[in-house]
Amino acid sequence: MDDGGVVGQGTVAGRIAVRLARYLGPHTGRVAVKTFAIRGLGRGHESLTVEDVPAMTQALRPMLRALLGRRRCEIVIQTILSEFQL
Repeated sequence: MDDGGVVGQGTVAGRIAVRLARYLGPHTGRVAVKTFAIRGLGRGHESLTVEDVPAMTQALRPMLRALLGRRRCEIVIQTILSEFQL
C-alpha cells in the first residue's frame, strides 16, 4: 500500500496522519501532515519529532476548524496530543 510519502504509522508524521484520517480520510490526512509540516514548521514531515507535535497541532488548527467546526477540531487536537502523551 502506498503511504503517500508519510513513512510508516510508527513515525510521528504517520501517527498524526492516522489520527487525522479518522476525520479527513487517509489521503487527506497524509497530505495535511506533509503540507502543514512545511507551512507550520518550515521543514519536511519526515523530520518531525515528538517535540514538534504541539506546533503541528497549532498549524493544523485553522484547517481543522474550517473543515470540522470548533468542537470537533479541539477533539482531534486533543486526540493527537494524547497520542504523544502531551
